[in-house]
Amino acid sequence: MANTLLRLGLWIMILVLALYVIDESYPDQPIADMIPTAMLQEALALGVVLVIAGIIMRILGKGANVVKKNRCQVCRTVIAPGAMFCRGHLRTILTEEDEKTHMTRVRR
Repeated sequence: MANTLLRLGLWIMILVLALYVIDESYPDQPIADMIPTAMLQEALALGVVLVIAGIIMRILGKGANVVKKNRCQVCRTVIAPGAMFCRGHLRTILTEEDEKTHMTRVRR
Protein backbone atom coordinates (compact mmCIF):
# COMPACT_ATOMS: atom_id res chain seq x y z
CA MET A 1 0.00 0.00 0.00
CA ALA A 2 2.81 2.39 0.85
CA ASN A 3 4.54 1.75 -2.47
CA THR A 4 1.29 2.33 -4.34
CA LEU A 5 0.74 5.68 -2.63
CA LEU A 6 4.32 6.75 -3.31
CA ARG A 7 4.17 5.81 -6.98
CA LEU A 8 0.76 7.38 -7.50
CA GLY A 9 1.90 10.60 -5.84
CA LEU A 10 5.09 10.76 -7.90
CA TRP A 11 3.25 10.06 -11.17
CA ILE A 12 0.74 12.82 -10.39
CA MET A 13 3.57 15.24 -9.68
CA ILE A 14 5.33 14.31 -12.94
CA LEU A 15 2.09 14.79 -14.88
CA VAL A 16 1.49 18.17 -13.23
CA LEU A 17 5.01 19.31 -14.07
CA ALA A 18 4.61 18.21 -17.69
CA LEU A 19 1.29 20.05 -18.00
CA TYR A 20 2.83 23.15 -16.39
CA VAL A 21 5.69 23.12 -18.90
CA ILE A 22 3.21 22.79 -21.78
CA ASP A 23 1.09 25.61 -20.33
CA GLU A 24 4.07 27.95 -19.98
CA SER A 25 5.71 26.99 -23.27
CA TYR A 26 2.66 27.63 -25.45
CA PRO A 27 0.70 30.46 -23.81
CA ASP A 28 -0.98 31.58 -27.04
CA GLN A 29 -2.13 28.12 -28.14
CA PRO A 30 -5.60 26.71 -27.38
CA ILE A 31 -4.00 23.86 -25.36
CA ALA A 32 -2.98 26.42 -22.72
CA ASP A 33 -6.63 27.40 -22.20
CA MET A 34 -7.53 23.78 -21.46
CA ILE A 35 -5.09 23.57 -18.53
CA PRO A 36 -6.29 25.80 -15.64
CA THR A 37 -3.61 26.83 -13.17
CA ALA A 38 -5.88 26.21 -10.16
CA MET A 39 -6.30 22.57 -11.25
CA LEU A 40 -2.52 22.18 -11.51
CA GLN A 41 -2.07 23.57 -8.01
CA GLU A 42 -4.69 21.21 -6.55
CA ALA A 43 -3.23 18.22 -8.38
CA LEU A 44 0.26 19.11 -7.16
CA ALA A 45 -1.03 19.36 -3.59
CA LEU A 46 -2.71 15.95 -3.99
CA GLY A 47 0.56 14.45 -5.28
CA VAL A 48 2.51 15.86 -2.35
CA VAL A 49 -0.08 14.57 0.15
CA LEU A 50 0.05 11.09 -1.42
CA VAL A 51 3.85 11.01 -1.28
CA ILE A 52 3.85 12.08 2.36
CA ALA A 53 1.17 9.49 3.22
CA GLY A 54 3.21 6.82 1.44
CA ILE A 55 6.35 7.70 3.37
CA ILE A 56 4.46 7.66 6.69
CA MET A 57 2.85 4.30 5.88
CA ARG A 58 6.21 2.82 4.92
CA ILE A 59 7.74 3.95 8.24
CA LEU A 60 4.77 2.63 10.24
CA GLY A 61 4.80 -0.65 8.29
CA LYS A 62 8.45 -1.27 9.10
CA GLY A 63 7.79 -0.52 12.76
CA ALA A 64 4.81 -2.88 12.82
CA ASN A 65 6.91 -5.70 11.34
CA VAL A 66 9.44 -5.35 14.15
CA VAL A 67 6.78 -5.45 16.87
CA LYS A 68 4.57 -8.15 15.31
CA LYS A 69 5.10 -11.70 16.55
CA ASN A 70 4.40 -14.89 14.64
CA ARG A 71 1.62 -16.87 16.36
CA CYS A 72 0.07 -20.33 16.00
CA GLN A 73 -3.07 -20.33 13.84
CA VAL A 74 -4.94 -22.50 16.36
CA CYS A 75 -3.91 -21.56 19.89
CA ARG A 76 -2.21 -18.16 19.25
CA THR A 77 1.00 -19.01 21.14
CA VAL A 78 4.21 -17.36 19.97
CA ILE A 79 6.15 -19.56 17.51
CA ALA A 80 9.36 -19.39 15.49
CA PRO A 81 9.53 -17.15 12.42
CA GLY A 82 8.28 -18.87 9.28
CA ALA A 83 6.13 -21.42 11.11
CA MET A 84 2.34 -21.51 10.97
CA PHE A 85 1.56 -23.79 13.90
CA CYS A 86 3.08 -24.63 17.28
CA ARG A 87 4.78 -27.99 17.58
CA GLY A 88 1.82 -29.78 19.15
CA HIS A 89 -0.73 -28.58 16.61
CA LEU A 90 1.65 -29.25 13.73
CA ARG A 91 2.02 -32.87 14.81
CA THR A 92 -1.75 -33.24 15.14
CA ILE A 93 -2.39 -31.79 11.69
CA LEU A 94 0.31 -33.94 10.09
CA THR A 95 -1.09 -37.06 11.76
CA GLU A 96 -4.61 -36.27 10.55
CA GLU A 97 -3.39 -35.71 6.98
CA ASP A 98 -1.35 -38.90 7.11
CA GLU A 99 -4.43 -40.86 8.19
CA LYS A 100 -6.53 -39.32 5.42
CA THR A 101 -4.09 -40.15 2.65
CA HIS A 102 -2.91 -43.57 3.85
CA MET A 103 -6.17 -45.41 4.45
CA THR A 104 -5.25 -48.30 2.14
CA ARG A 105 -3.81 -51.59 3.33
CA VAL A 106 -0.07 -52.06 2.92
CA ARG A 107 0.73 -54.81 0.40
CA ARG A 108 3.66 -57.17 0.85
